[in-house]
Amino acid sequence: TFWQLMFLLLLLLLLLRLLSLLLSLLVSASAFAADAPKANADREKAWKAEIFPMLENSCAGCHGKDPAKKAKGGFNIMTLESAAKGGKENGVGITWGNAAKSAIYTLSELGATKRDEEMAMPPKKAKSEPLTKDQLAKLKAFIEAK
Repeated sequence: TFWQLMFLLLLLLLLLRLLSLLLSLLVSASAFAADAPKANADREKAWKAEIFPMLENSCAGCHGKDPAKKAKGGFNIMTLESAAKGGKENGVGITWGNAAKSAIYTLSELGATKRDEEMAMPPKKAKSEPLTKDQLAKLKAFIEAK
C-alpha cells in the first residue's frame, strides 16, 4: 500500500544513485586509461632527457652500462622499464608517486647523505660520485609526478 509504494520509490532512488556512481567511476577509469600512454611517453621522454644522464655518471658503471657484464644486484638502469622494475635485492626500483618506496631514490639518497651506510649508492669504495642534492630533488620529483 502507501508504505510499500514509498519503500519501492526509495529503493528505486538508491539504485539510480548507485548506477550514477558506477557510471562516473567507469568514465573516470576510461579517461585515466586514455591518459596512461601519454603519461608513459612523458616519463620516457623525461627519463632520456633529464634523469638517465644524471644517473649515468653515478650508477651506470655497475648497473648496466656494459652489456657484457651482469648488472650488480640485477638492477639495470639503462632503460626506464628496467630501472622501474628494480633488482633482486632491494625491491621495486620505482614506485610511481612514492620516492620513499623507490629503491633507486632511497639508495641514492643514502649515497648522498650517509656514505658510510652499507646500502649507500654508489658505494663509498666506488670511483663514481653520488648524486647531488639538486639531482636527488629532480629524481624525487620525477618519481612523484602524476
